[in-house]
Amino acid sequence: MRFTQFFNTALISSACYAIGSLAQAVAGPQGNNNTAVASSIFVSGNDDIAFALNVPNNSATDLYFSILLPSQRAWGAIGLGSNQMAGALMLVVYSAKDGQNVTVSPRLATGHTEPSFTPDINIQTLPGTGLFNGSAYLFNGKCTNCRSWSSGSGGKNRTIDVKSKEQSFLYAAGPASRNVIKSDDKNAGLKMHSSYGTFTMDMLRATGPAGVPVISQDGKNPGRVGTEQRLQVKGKSDRAATAHAIIMIFVFVGLFPFGTLVLRLGNWVRWHAINQGFGGLLVIIGFGLGAHISKLYNRSKNFNSAHQVIGIFIFIFVLGQFALGFFHHRIYQKTQEPKKIGPVTMGTIHVWLGRLIILLGVINAFLGFNLAQSSHWNLILGGLVVFVFPVIAVILVTKHFISKRWNSRDKNDPKNGTGFDLEPWRQTAETQQQASYQPNINFSRPPAAGPQVSQMPGATGLSGVPMGATPGYQVHIGTGPGALGPQQAAREYV
Repeated sequence: MRFTQFFNTALISSACYAIGSLAQAVAGPQGNNNTAVASSIFVSGNDDIAFALNVPNNSATDLYFSILLPSQRAWGAIGLGSNQMAGALMLVVYSAKDGQNVTVSPRLATGHTEPSFTPDINIQTLPGTGLFNGSAYLFNGKCTNCRSWSSGSGGKNRTIDVKSKEQSFLYAAGPASRNVIKSDDKNAGLKMHSSYGTFTMDMLRATGPAGVPVISQDGKNPGRVGTEQRLQVKGKSDRAATAHAIIMIFVFVGLFPFGTLVLRLGNWVRWHAINQGFGGLLVIIGFGLGAHISKLYNRSKNFNSAHQVIGIFIFIFVLGQFALGFFHHRIYQKTQEPKKIGPVTMGTIHVWLGRLIILLGVINAFLGFNLAQSSHWNLILGGLVVFVFPVIAVILVTKHFISKRWNSRDKNDPKNGTGFDLEPWRQTAETQQQASYQPNINFSRPPAAGPQVSQMPGATGLSGVPMGATPGYQVHIGTGPGALGPQQAAREYV
């Protein structure tokens, strides 16, 4: 993480070095009478955006401006007329589709959310606009109605006080991203800014002959002329979006597949329930974060993207899956039989719904990175999927193969009633008791005097009468320990 931040900072610093060199390399636009253009110039504290403004003294509506943005920045913006986002007019710039030009998008901000494009502001692109030296984008423009605008939604009109020596402005710059916006669409989606702040501008100093101001350096205050920075925030990121991604990937690529492995590998129902229940709780948290994030961006405010629609279905399925698993287990504990819902059992529905949830969750993770304009993370996600699921499959297949071998071996085991017992000393207590079975034979009265052959239990003569017993005696076979079975009717031997 530190290396990435250092690398991005180095790229931005090298690109922003163009701010100073533009003073010599770019031919400075002049006024109509070949005099220098009056302007006030602002350069942010970490050199991620620069802004220059000219207020023509012969017009009550026009403004000329110039914005310089390092090419590694996803986007940059200057907010007019306020030190708060709500109601501010934002001049947003980013790379055009061809990568050589610049797109400017006037947008209205309604709060701490992505500002929305407004067609009511008229901006004209002037010469000098484009990619400079491969390291920075420069936009030169003229706005014919930027001194006053409606803040929207019934709000009051906002204005710029061209007589103020401390007129408030905002600035923001997008992250240094691999996915730098390249679009001609004025409604192009923006990622959350990584730096922002406020500054004041001396509008009297910026007033003079009409023309595009030049972003240059001042010996005493390099880069700034007639401006003062008031607030500077760096290292900003959408932590809610990061948490949402981490939680959901951990659940659908980690916890839920592991819960399936726990059940199939060791039949540990209790641990399976605990694991999946914890995963369900994380899904609820992740869903709440996703709903919060969706309200921040124009591309997701309407909840109609594929990622959001599938996510809503997954959330419903997870809640249903938890209830299904709970009731299935309770009913089976009571009846020892699976509960049927139509032609299939509740357990079958639970198993296949779980598989569907995991599949949809993995697919939706890829769609989520695309929606967040962070598609480069799909490579890492793909690597996790390719590693985790084959490993689980190999473990389950190996377990199935071993179980099958054990079952085949048990069928031929003499202790299971077939074959010859080559190891009788390994018999269990139960099999030994069965092997040493002795019938419990009782006589109705003592036998007559004579040889007590009946001391040999179970001995019988050729006629089937116990040896030592006198004909006519009744023999009963009981049900006590070692007996053959339930008490039978008396049998008389003659």
